[in-house]
Amino acid sequence: MFLIGAVFLSLWMSINAQSCVTPLGASSQCVSLYDCSALLQAFEQRPLPSHVVTFLRKSQCGFEGYVPRVCCGPLPQQQAGRPTQAPPTARPTSQSRPQSGREPAAPEDSRPESEGKCGVDTNGDRIYGGQFTDLDEFPWMALLGYRTRSGDMTYQCGGVLINRRYVLTAAHCVTGAIETQVGTLATVRLGEYDTQTPIDCMEKTCADPPQEIAVDRGIPHPGFADGNKNRQDDIALVRMAQRAAYNYYIQPICLVGNNARIDVGVDVFVAGWGKTLNGRSSPVKTKLGLPIFSKSDCFQKYKKLGAALTDKQLCAGGVFAQDACRGDSGGPLMKRRPDGVWEAVGVVSFGNGCGNDGWPGVYTNVASYKDWIQSMLRSTNV
Repeated sequence: MFLIGAVFLSLWMSINAQSCVTPLGASSQCVSLYDCSALLQAFEQRPLPSHVVTFLRKSQCGFEGYVPRVCCGPLPQQQAGRPTQAPPTARPTSQSRPQSGREPAAPEDSRPESEGKCGVDTNGDRIYGGQFTDLDEFPWMALLGYRTRSGDMTYQCGGVLINRRYVLTAAHCVTGAIETQVGTLATVRLGEYDTQTPIDCMEKTCADPPQEIAVDRGIPHPGFADGNKNRQDDIALVRMAQRAAYNYYIQPICLVGNNARIDVGVDVFVAGWGKTLNGRSSPVKTKLGLPIFSKSDCFQKYKKLGAALTDKQLCAGGVFAQDACRGDSGGPLMKRRPDGVWEAVGVVSFGNGCGNDGWPGVYTNVASYKDWIQSMLRSTNV
């Protein structure tokens, strides 16, 4: 996706630079990352060190619309390569989950997680819309793993945990071309932050290790057809063979209410590990704020491409270099309610390329499928 590029790239080069103080205490200017060669070079490292992620997050100094800026300054010399300080101590780990074996069904898995137990972001009341997420931000995010013909595991889609047993994702992530072009859906990874490291740490805090749980089955919506240009009914559930163990880094998200209104211009968010502006997958979970796009204008745009969108789809974005992209498929379009609870309002489906100016992304409207989701939870949780 264009998340990393999107969150840093500024098309408005003439914005008046503001004075700021870097994480090292030096006076500087608040500019786009692409106008700050020192931080840009640090970001382009692969593997991307965790101390660089932390420094970039601390360097963020404001926004122009949905585009963040950074306080430009070099990393400290001792952090140019490996950090010199001792690594932080890991938090006590949760019970590891078995890779396979089928755990008996539980009655509470027959419904989405109840109000008061879902959508609570464990990192508290913070400002959203930045670049890298916090270590414990969006704890419902899931990565879907596929077993290739060569026996390797590759992670190509996202999703969200809606109770201990089920993940919500896109239908094209569980059936169709992905099976022949990528492989067989095999696992769900929960509690991930940085795919480069077995234990994810930020400064002096370390997360529990991710839970990798075998897939019992994928359940695509019966109306989905891989060849349809409009990706109608692009929604699915993934039933895990084992129940997830909730902890500080693994929590379910709420589903949007049946009658919820999502008006044009409302801020929503996408998150994931998809393609960045330079075409590579981000190893670190990232996020991006987007506005809801006019449905009528969106429908007219995609009609020109031969895709007749339906009322069961949403559009968001439409700003150059700010979009969900390949690798974020199946991930959530999220909205934060006034009470601070997060809910999934959409599922990443498709777009006209990635981040093309004036072209919003298309998302499956979760509210239109609440009844189907509930019926599938009841009928498959046996």
